[in-house]
Amino acid sequence: MLTATGKRFIIPFAATSVLLIVAAFFIVWLKIDPILLETRQHCLFSQTLHLYCPGCGGTRAVQALLAGDIADSFLSNPLPIYALVMLIRIWIPLLHNVVTKDETRVWKVLANWEAWGILVVVFGLFIVRNIVLVFFHVDYLGDMISYWQ
Repeated sequence: MLTATGKRFIIPFAATSVLLIVAAFFIVWLKIDPILLETRQHCLFSQTLHLYCPGCGGTRAVQALLAGDIADSFLSNPLPIYALVMLIRIWIPLLHNVVTKDETRVWKVLANWEAWGILVVVFGLFIVRNIVLVFFHVDYLGDMISYWQ
Protein backbone atom coordinates (compact mmCIF):
# COMPACT_ATOMS: atom_id res chain seq x y z
CA MET A 1 0.00 0.00 0.00
CA LEU A 2 1.31 3.42 -0.95
CA THR A 3 1.76 6.06 1.70
CA ALA A 4 0.39 9.58 1.25
CA THR A 5 3.86 10.66 0.16
CA GLY A 6 4.07 7.84 -2.35
CA LYS A 7 0.68 8.76 -3.81
CA ARG A 8 1.81 12.34 -4.26
CA PHE A 9 4.75 11.24 -6.42
CA ILE A 10 3.07 8.47 -8.43
CA ILE A 11 2.02 10.67 -11.40
CA PRO A 12 5.42 12.38 -11.86
CA PHE A 13 7.09 8.97 -11.45
CA ALA A 14 4.80 7.42 -14.07
CA ALA A 15 5.37 10.31 -16.49
CA THR A 16 9.15 10.12 -16.09
CA SER A 17 9.05 6.35 -16.49
CA VAL A 18 7.07 6.71 -19.72
CA LEU A 19 9.63 9.23 -21.01
CA LEU A 20 12.49 6.85 -20.25
CA ILE A 21 10.66 3.94 -21.91
CA VAL A 22 9.91 6.04 -25.01
CA ALA A 23 13.56 7.17 -25.15
CA ALA A 24 14.72 3.54 -24.89
CA PHE A 25 12.23 2.54 -27.59
CA PHE A 26 13.49 5.23 -29.96
CA ILE A 27 17.11 4.32 -29.27
CA VAL A 28 16.38 0.70 -30.18
CA TRP A 29 14.28 1.75 -33.17
CA LEU A 30 16.96 4.10 -34.49
CA LYS A 31 19.57 1.41 -34.01
CA ILE A 32 17.47 -0.98 -36.10
CA ASP A 33 16.41 1.58 -38.75
CA PRO A 34 19.24 4.13 -39.17
CA ILE A 35 17.61 5.58 -42.30
CA LEU A 36 15.49 7.74 -40.00
CA LEU A 37 18.63 9.56 -38.92
CA GLU A 38 19.66 10.42 -42.48
CA THR A 39 16.79 12.84 -43.11
CA ARG A 40 18.59 15.95 -41.92
CA GLN A 41 16.61 19.04 -42.67
CA HIS A 42 17.22 22.48 -41.31
CA CYS A 43 14.61 24.04 -39.11
CA LEU A 44 12.94 27.32 -40.04
CA PHE A 45 15.11 29.18 -37.52
CA SER A 46 18.31 27.97 -39.21
CA GLN A 47 17.01 28.54 -42.72
CA THR A 48 16.02 32.15 -42.12
CA LEU A 49 18.67 33.42 -39.68
CA HIS A 50 21.60 31.15 -40.67
CA LEU A 51 22.24 30.49 -37.00
CA TYR A 52 21.93 27.33 -34.95
CA CYS A 53 18.94 26.82 -32.68
CA PRO A 54 19.50 24.91 -29.40
CA GLY A 55 18.27 21.69 -31.07
CA CYS A 56 20.50 21.84 -34.15
CA GLY A 57 22.83 18.88 -34.28
CA GLY A 58 20.56 16.81 -32.06
CA THR A 59 20.03 14.12 -34.69
CA ARG A 60 23.78 13.83 -35.27
CA ALA A 61 24.32 13.73 -31.53
CA VAL A 62 21.91 10.82 -31.15
CA GLN A 63 23.48 9.06 -34.14
CA ALA A 64 26.97 9.46 -32.66
CA LEU A 65 25.70 8.31 -29.27
CA LEU A 66 24.23 5.18 -30.83
CA ALA A 67 27.59 4.52 -32.51
CA GLY A 68 29.28 4.84 -29.11
CA ASP A 69 31.10 8.08 -29.95
CA ILE A 70 30.31 10.13 -26.86
CA ALA A 71 32.78 12.91 -27.71
CA ASP A 72 31.30 13.51 -31.17
CA SER A 73 27.81 13.32 -29.71
CA PHE A 74 28.67 15.96 -27.14
CA LEU A 75 30.28 18.23 -29.74
CA SER A 76 27.31 17.89 -32.11
CA ASN A 77 24.83 18.81 -29.40
CA PRO A 78 25.20 18.06 -25.68
CA LEU A 79 21.45 18.27 -25.03
CA PRO A 80 20.55 14.60 -25.74
CA ILE A 81 23.18 13.37 -23.27
CA TYR A 82 22.19 16.04 -20.75
CA ALA A 83 18.49 15.24 -21.15
CA LEU A 84 19.09 11.53 -20.60
CA VAL A 85 21.20 12.17 -17.51
CA MET A 86 18.60 14.57 -16.10
CA LEU A 87 15.74 12.11 -16.77
CA ILE A 88 17.58 9.39 -14.88
CA ARG A 89 18.53 11.89 -12.15
CA ILE A 90 14.86 12.84 -11.71
CA TRP A 91 13.55 9.27 -12.00
CA ILE A 92 15.66 7.86 -9.14
CA PRO A 93 14.35 10.23 -6.40
CA LEU A 94 10.81 9.80 -7.72
CA LEU A 95 11.19 6.02 -7.44
CA HIS A 96 12.54 6.40 -3.90
CA ASN A 97 9.66 8.71 -2.92
CA VAL A 98 7.04 6.33 -4.33
CA VAL A 99 8.34 3.23 -2.54
CA THR A 100 9.53 4.77 0.73
CA LYS A 101 7.53 4.05 3.86
CA ASP A 102 9.16 6.78 5.96
CA GLU A 103 7.51 10.09 5.08
CA THR A 104 10.32 12.04 6.75
CA ARG A 105 12.90 10.71 4.28
CA VAL A 106 11.53 12.18 1.05
CA TRP A 107 14.21 13.03 -1.50
CA LYS A 108 14.14 16.33 -3.32
CA VAL A 109 13.40 15.62 -6.98
CA LEU A 110 14.99 18.66 -8.58
CA ALA A 111 17.04 21.31 -6.84
CA ASN A 112 16.66 24.96 -7.80
CA TRP A 113 20.20 25.11 -9.15
CA GLU A 114 19.48 22.11 -11.39
CA ALA A 115 16.42 23.78 -12.86
CA TRP A 116 18.46 26.90 -13.56
CA GLY A 117 21.22 24.67 -14.90
CA ILE A 118 18.88 23.34 -17.58
CA LEU A 119 18.24 26.90 -18.78
CA VAL A 120 21.93 27.76 -18.67
CA VAL A 121 22.87 24.70 -20.73
CA VAL A 122 20.18 25.29 -23.38
CA PHE A 123 20.69 29.04 -23.78
CA GLY A 124 24.45 28.82 -23.21
CA LEU A 125 24.74 26.32 -26.04
CA PHE A 126 22.68 28.57 -28.29
CA ILE A 127 24.70 31.72 -27.51
CA VAL A 128 28.20 30.24 -27.47
CA ARG A 129 27.77 28.14 -30.60
CA ASN A 130 26.47 31.12 -32.60
CA ILE A 131 29.08 33.58 -31.30
CA VAL A 132 31.83 31.15 -32.26
CA LEU A 133 30.21 30.69 -35.68
CA VAL A 134 29.62 34.36 -36.51
CA PHE A 135 32.76 35.98 -35.09
CA PHE A 136 35.37 33.20 -35.28
CA HIS A 137 33.97 31.16 -38.23
CA VAL A 138 34.22 27.91 -36.33
CA ASP A 139 31.43 25.51 -37.25
CA TYR A 140 31.77 21.98 -35.95
CA LEU A 141 28.60 20.84 -37.72
CA GLY A 142 29.62 22.53 -40.98
CA ASP A 143 26.11 23.58 -42.01
CA MET A 144 26.26 27.37 -41.62
CA ILE A 145 29.90 28.22 -42.28
CA SER A 146 29.40 28.89 -46.00
CA TYR A 147 27.00 31.73 -45.20
CA TRP A 148 29.28 33.39 -42.62
CA GLN A 149 32.59 33.29 -44.54
